[in-house]
Amino acid sequence: MGKNNIKKPAAFLDRDGTLIYDKNYLSSPERVRLYSYSAESIKKLRKAGFKIIVVTNQSGIARGIFNEKDLKKVNKRFVDLLKEQGAKIDGLYYCAHIDENSCDCRKPKTAMALKAAKEHNIDLEKSYTVGDSVRDYMFGYNSGGKGILVLTGHGKEQMKKIKSQKIKPLAVCKTLKQAVNVIINDNYKLRITNGACPRVSKSGESTANSKKAITNQRRSHYEEE
Repeated sequence: MGKNNIKKPAAFLDRDGTLIYDKNYLSSPERVRLYSYSAESIKKLRKAGFKIIVVTNQSGIARGIFNEKDLKKVNKRFVDLLKEQGAKIDGLYYCAHIDENSCDCRKPKTAMALKAAKEHNIDLEKSYTVGDSVRDYMFGYNSGGKGILVLTGHGKEQMKKIKSQKIKPLAVCKTLKQAVNVIINDNYKLRITNGACPRVSKSGESTANSKKAITNQRRSHYEEE
């Protein structure tokens, strides 16, 4: 199998409340504001081998608050701001519906993940989702991967809903910055378990380092740094 045919894991990132400040039905590109850590978090994930896919529910379109032309302008501004800081995303997908439309793309349903996986050759089982709602982290699990809740945006309000959920998030993190560390550590642990990362280097030094890394990763699923 050629390199181009090898599936890669992805980080599916929510937009509003995770990467940018949630402005409640954002329709103006002038109001787009990145969190200070967003660009660096994306770059760190890309360096770790993840494709970056932004997935966002934009029910403001179905509600008549703004239209798709407005959304495209906002998304362009969002992508441009990331580029200015040297951060690149691989794809951006949105759902324009409300629950009553019974579509297949509104998170936590998985149509956006399935489309992205097909278009970007993504291994969904090795992928992670980060967002500020139960919908976001359940989108990750419904897609076959894992999900993390962040406490930015609506995250603190959404914490109340977790207790009633059968499936809990992999972690609850203060911001995307902390979530990135959880993703990289969890992915490394899985690679060690599956033999993708050698436990011992030729010098014999990596055995202790690997054990130390695994020990450090045995932390609570709820990380609120």
